[in-house]
Amino acid sequence: MNNPTLARIVALEAPTYRNTEKVLTLGGTELTLWDVVKASLAARLNIGLYGGAGMGKSQLLADVQGLFGNNASYVLGRNDLDIKSLFREMNFAALKEAREKGGKVSQQDLSQATAEIYRPLVVVEEINRCAEIVQNQLFNIFEGFIELDGKKYPLGGSKLKVFHDVDGKKWSQNVRYSVGVWSANFGNGQYTGTVSMDKALKERSHLIIDVDNFSPKPSDLDAILLSSGGEVRLKEQEKPKDKTSLFTEAFGQFKQGAYTPNPQELGEELLMFRYLVFGLDYLPCEAGKNSKRVMKDVWPGKAEEDNIGDNDEKLLYRIVYPASVRGAMSIITLARSLREYAQAKNPKTKVSVMDSVIESFKLVGAYSGMLENPQRIREQYAGNPYRAASDIGDKLKKRLGSHRDLMDAVLICKAQEKPLPKSIVDACVGEYACFK
Repeated sequence: MNNPTLARIVALEAPTYRNTEKVLTLGGTELTLWDVVKASLAARLNIGLYGGAGMGKSQLLADVQGLFGNNASYVLGRNDLDIKSLFREMNFAALKEAREKGGKVSQQDLSQATAEIYRPLVVVEEINRCAEIVQNQLFNIFEGFIELDGKKYPLGGSKLKVFHDVDGKKWSQNVRYSVGVWSANFGNGQYTGTVSMDKALKERSHLIIDVDNFSPKPSDLDAILLSSGGEVRLKEQEKPKDKTSLFTEAFGQFKQGAYTPNPQELGEELLMFRYLVFGLDYLPCEAGKNSKRVMKDVWPGKAEEDNIGDNDEKLLYRIVYPASVRGAMSIITLARSLREYAQAKNPKTKVSVMDSVIESFKLVGAYSGMLENPQRIREQYAGNPYRAASDIGDKLKKRLGSHRDLMDAVLICKAQEKPLPKSIVDACVGEYACFK
């Protein structure tokens, strides 16, 4: 796929936030936290940022708002938050007409949506200061709509675009763009707000990054102090240029790429998608139908007690829970965006699907609920989920690489629309049974 708008997004520098620490490398091209955030926004992925207080999360959020010309709905987390009040206003015209004519006006007619629904970005700061029942109000926001008095309103603007399929058939579709970004303070091994976040909200966040894993370099600190102007407070842009159209256009190009994908890349993505959902579900235990999901009430204790697996298998069987369909889609979508972003940043970059999916897994899997054994993570990775995800991702890459011939054989048969021969079917066992 080719997304020419990404080159313009790559060139957008953070006005104030400074952090040149590498987050990942694809095809020899290094991507920073600012790169990853922009790549995620281009793919319309919601983002969560957490870490210790005072390490730049709020400034990063402010710079993200600047990308959209500060055209964002801003919410500060608190237990009395009523998210609908941000999008609802009284329809006094309807009330006046009813009073003058002596009629009645329904609750639905008495309120109407505010201009906030047209803003492309919703920012929630210190989200973990809301109780979970309050956080749940944000489910629909992160899905891209708000429900008011029984009516569903899509968030963000929309633009009619023309798409085509591989056969050249064309059709028009409204492309809507809205995205949510939140921050949360984290410390002493637990959230330092009112409560933690539930798994459902985490999955709707698509990508959650602990910024403490990617602290600024010493040279970044020099730049931060020298450019501070003697101010410690958050720096807002006074007249930021609205780049919403760039991200909307990039997202539209991603959609077009989904309709006319590179066949080879799509084939690999499909196998990786299966592996994330079903391959990682495998646990050799016939009593539990070899499935972690089936054994979810006793997993990972069952794997621990029965000492299932050898060497690297133990990590997969005892720590990694399979991705949900939504979680796997987030990993694949981010992988696509990172792959194209890296190529836009350096046209000479060559990135494989597997490399991009593994790097995406390290970021998404760390805090999405896929790592479910806190004791193991504490003992083996000093309690850091990202370190665990990074190590497990490297091991997954090695395991899948050792079955590269099998994957290629499956892809060739599927590309030729031929049934898999018995030799290949027989080789698709255990965690690789999903390739059949």
